[in-house]
Amino acid sequence: MRSEGDSLTESVEEVIRIARATGIHAHISHLKASGAQNWHKLDAVFGLIERARQEGMTITCDRYPYTASSTDLDTVLPAWVFEGGRRKEMERLKFDRKKLANEVRLIYPEASDWENVLISSVSGDKNRWMEGRNVTDIAAAQDKPVTDSVFDLLLEEELNVGAIFFNMNEANLQSVLKKRYCSIGSDSSARSFDGITAAGAPHPRGFGTFPRVMGKYVRDLGLLKLSEAVHKMTGFPAGIFGLERRGILKEGFFADITIFDPERISDRADFRRPFQRPEGIHHVFNNGIPVVLSGGPTGALPGRILR
Repeated sequence: MRSEGDSLTESVEEVIRIARATGIHAHISHLKASGAQNWHKLDAVFGLIERARQEGMTITCDRYPYTASSTDLDTVLPAWVFEGGRRKEMERLKFDRKKLANEVRLIYPEASDWENVLISSVSGDKNRWMEGRNVTDIAAAQDKPVTDSVFDLLLEEELNVGAIFFNMNEANLQSVLKKRYCSIGSDSSARSFDGITAAGAPHPRGFGTFPRVMGKYVRDLGLLKLSEAVHKMTGFPAGIFGLERRGILKEGFFADITIFDPERISDRADFRRPFQRPEGIHHVFNNGIPVVLSGGPTGALPGRILR
């Protein structure tokens, strides 16, 4: 997607236009409206997608069950900063500060706006203390204007700064999840509870996405039926991406099976403590081999790359 915010509608129109011209199946990853000024656009976007589907086009989307997104911190910068690549971006952060600060303040006019931006990862030890803290608190601790704090951090880390943005709306999230053309995914890198990937304060979606749907949106809120939610996580996405003999319990298919208690399943990971295992998942089989039994890993590694 070219934009999930101010140009959301135009971006969806572009996706549909490309799909119509080429005859391809288009999958929108991910369907959301970022920024309060854009929350009202979702109904119009639904209309675009549904009219295209009525024409016979194959348009699908996915969504994760959180109202916060996660990406690089430098996405707060205006688009012109990125022209010419990383070296040019670094130069502009050094030498175009006044212009940059003025433009960034148009998007985040109040210091309190930065409370909704959480630093999730840095590459160096010097700034490790910032992980899990919001930008407002960090700037206050440094006794700096917020824009200076952000620009200095990006320069010191050579742009390698991850951030979490609390910029979406719960009602919109639920509206998207209910759409029959919406599958469910985490949009997360794979993380472990130890080793080199057990670092930073990543988005909890990497640990809680699927149990969160089953616990909050199926059992507690009744937004989805259990069978709907399972399909949106398994057979539907497998079909979207052409993964043969996956996603369905059927003779002759690969046995990828999760056994859970629908009354107990829930996510425990949050934005302050993301490295938390979910509850209520008993056994997991991958390619027919048990990888989790009675809630604990077996050590088996039967996974494979799906081409």
